[in-house]
Amino acid sequence: MNKLLKKFTGILLFIGLNMFNFNPIHSQDSTSMDKTNTQIVAGYHFGVVQIVGAVNKGEFTFLDKYNFYTIGFPFGVTFRTSGKLLIDLEFVPVIKPFVSTDIPYQVHLLYHPGVLFPLKKGWTFGLRLAFESGEGQFGFTPLLNKAFKFKNNGAFFVELVAPGRFGPAKDSGYTQLGGLHLGIGF
Repeated sequence: MNKLLKKFTGILLFIGLNMFNFNPIHSQDSTSMDKTNTQIVAGYHFGVVQIVGAVNKGEFTFLDKYNFYTIGFPFGVTFRTSGKLLIDLEFVPVIKPFVSTDIPYQVHLLYHPGVLFPLKKGWTFGLRLAFESGEGQFGFTPLLNKAFKFKNNGAFFVELVAPGRFGPAKDSGYTQLGGLHLGIGF
């Protein structure tokens, strides 16, 4: 029984040590592979987003309406791919304060995964999916981003967003919004 336990422990140790070994094993007749030290994480960002207007069924609503006002605080992580395309996972806690009601505010979370296409001179075009937990809405968000690099590391960015949403009710139709996202990326 003791020999069997030693063999089993040895096999588990061998599997455990090799499970996390990411270096390729080469035999004498295999070709060597180039080792790259590329990190998969391209960066992080956080900021504030303000929706300034919306159109639904021909009716325009602007930021000056107290019941329309919302503010979000996006944060996310960006991943590299083998090409120029970047994958970005963003979460946006959104707060909607109510001025003239008994309810002080409403909070929901926007799940906002997307792809980013870097352009020239600090510009980026992106497209995100949108799932608004607590609101019952879904949709997409095209964006255009301009980054201004800091001297040492990171960047300040200005982003125009044009969220398109469906819901929450069946007869809500499609709502087109427009807004501004300011943030810092690392």
